[in-house]
Amino acid sequence: MLLVHGSMQGAWCWSAVATALDQRNVPVDAFDLPGHGRDTTPRPLVSVRSYTDEIIRHIDLQDRAVILVGHSMAGYAISKALEQRASKIAHLVFFSAQARAQGQSWLDTLDPATRALYRALADAADDGSFRVPNDTINSRWLSSVSPDSTIARFVRSHVTPQPIQPLLEPAELTGFNSINVPITYIWPVNDVQNNHSRMEASLNNLGARADLMTIPGDHEAMLTHPRESASAIHTVWNSTC
Repeated sequence: MLLVHGSMQGAWCWSAVATALDQRNVPVDAFDLPGHGRDTTPRPLVSVRSYTDEIIRHIDLQDRAVILVGHSMAGYAISKALEQRASKIAHLVFFSAQARAQGQSWLDTLDPATRALYRALADAADDGSFRVPNDTINSRWLSSVSPDSTIARFVRSHVTPQPIQPLLEPAELTGFNSINVPITYIWPVNDVQNNHSRMEASLNNLGARADLMTIPGDHEAMLTHPRESASAIHTVWNSTC
């Protein structure tokens, strides 16, 4: 089981879920993408390819086919990894992650005001990266908990700036739709960031082979609702292994 984090986050966001899965005897590997968490890759060098290469490196370390889980922004990178390692991926899981249409960038999936804000923040930074305001984290990522909660304080203290370059790159998937690998889309029903409309768009892009599974929680359900998140992922594990 490989757990891939989303924008501005790191392996730390999966800690509670990883612990719960480990208690169920599910082997888990959660890691930092380049330029995220504790990884020291200079942010101007980060790209979708560097994300994908890191995911593939972890896939290649495993001795059997993996269940690959991607949160939020990681949806495109796990899709690219599937194209390159189809024989080593047993199940693909989009955890409230974007599945984009051909030619669509991650920023294209956002509303115009949010898109403009992220671009302006990145333009103002020396390294072309940005960190969303705390109000956005509180209202869009962590809508099910109080801004003063331990979880909210933990998330705000751990997020790191997001390189904008990977978010500008248009989706280029050449073999994805022809690969016969099961896909599950896990969606927290109170997700404000990846709302119902964005989730439906992702499901439409994935086609009929994707199964939708709903759970309680917000965009950071792996932290705000770790038991439910782990149970959903464990259900995928049981159906695959």
